[in-house]
Amino acid sequence: MLPFAMLALSAVKAISSVSQGYAEKDEANYNASLLGEKADMIEAKKSISYAQHQRLKAKTWGTSMANIGAMGIRPTGSAMAVMMSAQKNIMTDQVIEQFNLEASKKFTLAEAEGQKRAGKRAVRAGYGNGLTSILSGVSDYAMYTK
Repeated sequence: MLPFAMLALSAVKAISSVSQGYAEKDEANYNASLLGEKADMIEAKKSISYAQHQRLKAKTWGTSMANIGAMGIRPTGSAMAVMMSAQKNIMTDQVIEQFNLEASKKFTLAEAEGQKRAGKRAVRAGYGNGLTSILSGVSDYAMYTK
């Protein structure tokens, strides 16, 4: 009975290894889906940030024009240079933030893909460990019976 118990134990170890591989794959896929949702949220943040900068540019322009008009100055020369400088600074901040958010989104998506690959590797490792358990059990059985 002992030799059959050794074979049965190796079969249980093999099944456990394969099951563990699939469990790790499921967890990796879940993590990947969370990262995908995070990337979607970053994209939404990009849109919101873009709109906020657009609104800030318009408000700054409007306020500057109103202030210049209230002083009785025409929007030329130094007054126009100050307005254009403010617009340029806001636009620069906008471009930098859009770039940073896009980089963050791409990194997050790459991380999600890495999680999926890790899940696939876990399944392969589970099968490999399972095969090793079976071969070890068969080897032990052969040694015991001879």
